[in-house]
Amino acid sequence: MPELKVEIDGELLALGNCVWVTWAPCGCPCGVLTAAFGDEAFATEDQAWHELYPLKRERTKYQRQGFRLELMAFARYRRDVDLTVRCPHVKGATTQQTLDAAVGGGA
Repeated sequence: MPELKVEIDGELLALGNCVWVTWAPCGCPCGVLTAAFGDEAFATEDQAWHELYPLKRERTKYQRQGFRLELMAFARYRRDVDLTVRCPHVKGATTQQTLDAAVGGGA
């Protein structure tokens, strides 16, 4: 497959050097998807949603709840996003594992 390029914040990047970050409604990151690898490419937000949630009802559910995707350079992801940090918005007895399960295994 030819190398696909994408422009993010005025910078032209190889799609293979980008990721789709899933953001929970509270604003915390909760998952990541490599934008391109091997013969697979998710160049649009719609393609990324379809990869994460193959069923339309799943996509609709999470989008209505306020989950969103953001395409970013892998370098920015490594610098600015930490999926190992517990979401401070999870209430009381709810565990991070429960939150991850609610959003499809943290994907």
